[in-house]
Amino acid sequence: MRKKAAEWSSPHKRAFAGRRPGLALWLSRVVSMARRVNFWIILTADLVILACCYLGAGLIRFEGAVPRAVLDQMLVNITPLIAAKIICFFAFDLYRGVWRYTGINDLINLIKASFAGVILYTAFLAFFDAFKVVSRGIILIDLLLTIVCIGGFRLGIRLYYQMNSTFMDELMFWRKSMGSRRKVLIVGTGPQAEKLMREIHENSRVPYRVAGFIETKEDHSGMTIHGIPVLGPLAAIPELVSFHGIEDIFIADSGIEPTDVRSLIEELGASGVRFKKVPSLEERMNQGVFDSLRDIRLEDLMERDPVNVDMGVVRSEIEGRCVAVTGAGGSIGSELSRQFLRYCPSKLILIDNAETPLYRIDMELSTQRPEGCATEVVPCIGDVRSRRSIERIFKAHRPGLVYHAAAYKHVPMMELSPVDAVNNNVIGTFKVASMACKYHVEKFVLISTDKAVKPTSVMGATKRVAELVVQGLSGNGTRFIVVRFGNVLGSNGSVVPLFQQQIASGGPVTVTHPEITRYFMTIPEAVMLVLQAGAMGKGGELFLLDIGRPVKIADLARNMIRLAGLVPDREVRIEYIGLRPGEKLYEELLIEGEGVVDTPYEKIKVCTTCSRIDEALLFEGIEHMSLLVKNSGDPRAALSILERLVPDFRRGKDASGDRIAPGMNNEALPDAKVVEY
Repeated sequence: MRKKAAEWSSPHKRAFAGRRPGLALWLSRVVSMARRVNFWIILTADLVILACCYLGAGLIRFEGAVPRAVLDQMLVNITPLIAAKIICFFAFDLYRGVWRYTGINDLINLIKASFAGVILYTAFLAFFDAFKVVSRGIILIDLLLTIVCIGGFRLGIRLYYQMNSTFMDELMFWRKSMGSRRKVLIVGTGPQAEKLMREIHENSRVPYRVAGFIETKEDHSGMTIHGIPVLGPLAAIPELVSFHGIEDIFIADSGIEPTDVRSLIEELGASGVRFKKVPSLEERMNQGVFDSLRDIRLEDLMERDPVNVDMGVVRSEIEGRCVAVTGAGGSIGSELSRQFLRYCPSKLILIDNAETPLYRIDMELSTQRPEGCATEVVPCIGDVRSRRSIERIFKAHRPGLVYHAAAYKHVPMMELSPVDAVNNNVIGTFKVASMACKYHVEKFVLISTDKAVKPTSVMGATKRVAELVVQGLSGNGTRFIVVRFGNVLGSNGSVVPLFQQQIASGGPVTVTHPEITRYFMTIPEAVMLVLQAGAMGKGGELFLLDIGRPVKIADLARNMIRLAGLVPDREVRIEYIGLRPGEKLYEELLIEGEGVVDTPYEKIKVCTTCSRIDEALLFEGIEHMSLLVKNSGDPRAALSILERLVPDFRRGKDASGDRIAPGMNNEALPDAKVVEY
């Protein structure tokens, strides 16, 4: 962003030094236009059309038989006539418009320029005493033909680019009072930006006035869209905000880099400018662009590529099948259920032991079923820790696909309750996977976490054992697949809701360590990749999801404060409270010895050499865990079993081996915040 600022040259800056652009600026615009190939194409076409209009006017006036003397005089006068009109076309900015967006405003300018051209031509004739040999009717007819033909040519270009648009929408560009409206800049010069500007103009209830556009890709600087100027590049925004008194910035270019958005928010943080973004196609389905305009979200500032999946492969995997989701009321489970419904399975089994979340997702899906979709949605109260509960569901519905998302995932809380973590995450996974084998489930997908890699927490260790369980059961008729990924924004217990609550209360925002980092992606993105990996899995694979670059939690907190319209460390303080039980400074996705190769899908990788599993040790450990849960419930015994099954488990240390919190032992502080980064 700062590098781009240097490109905002001094001639551009001088353009804002005074209220009225001078002759030098006008000439610079002409030079800028002359560099464009499209300008010469349009200018050539205009010259031909103007010549044809003048000659056609003579034919109409004399009904196809122009006298020789009149024709000779017309041929003499055609050059000054065309020159007068072209000069007026330049004067009224007819060559600065982006022609694919031609509208009523451009037509009005054309009419003005045509009348001015006639006046200039008439003055020329009067000066050289040639007016007496020129037919007044030809001049009038030529004026009308010029407006119709040049205007039709411009509208033809618009129709070519927007054949499917509602062309009558253009009839709203009559000027109206804008005095009390908030001034906005629209970032972008593409179709989204143009449509947003049109909706702002035609909706009298919208309290905004567009001051100009900001170009991001194509070189449109100095041009206009429906009479609204393209003011410059992204680097010019701070100066434009100050000069024009901008109060809002609307981002209408989906290709803008998150780093540029972050830089703008940081640079304009103290100015009070509000940012909004035109959402994706899916978000604004069946809505107008302005109606779906939303505030900048945290994920808009994350450096990550868009997620693309092969919908055909996923649909062929799910359509017409019976699918079961455990933990269906949770963050990942509920989003899995939403996305499954798009592909019309024959039956969707929602399994959860929490009644209220299960009721909510059931009610939501009952109103969101796609048209023509006959999927039967069946909510089932069931506990993965109860073999009888799971068997009752599997026996009744016979699912063909099972996605196991049920798990305890709060790191500090699982440090307080290791036996319950073992019971739910390990024994529960074993029981559900065993039922999948018994009832001939075709495919079983385990949702795992990056905390299973070199775990320093009870939660991470139990998820690693869960991975070993399903890998150890492979070869029993059911194809078992593991999908491992990092944190998701806005999930239950994530840091985002806590930060939002702390910001709303005026702070401080509590961060555990200045250098702590995490991988983040949105819940829908993560689930889309899970579905893709599950569909492509043949059994025995451990898939890794490429979730972008790690994000510093401290930077996350600062960005959230800025998005709330506040200044970090001045209006809202950030306080560092120290790492909590089981936390790492950073997360990993690979265990030492695991190789990784690409798949046909860019953001999905697969391990080539998963760790060797000692099945005798594994299932002996699970048996001991079951006895432990039923009998003593000794947390130290649970930890001992986990350490034996997961040699990399180093409780109380981060991934680098450093102590994460001096003095911490197996008993966590009673007032520890239960928040999962």
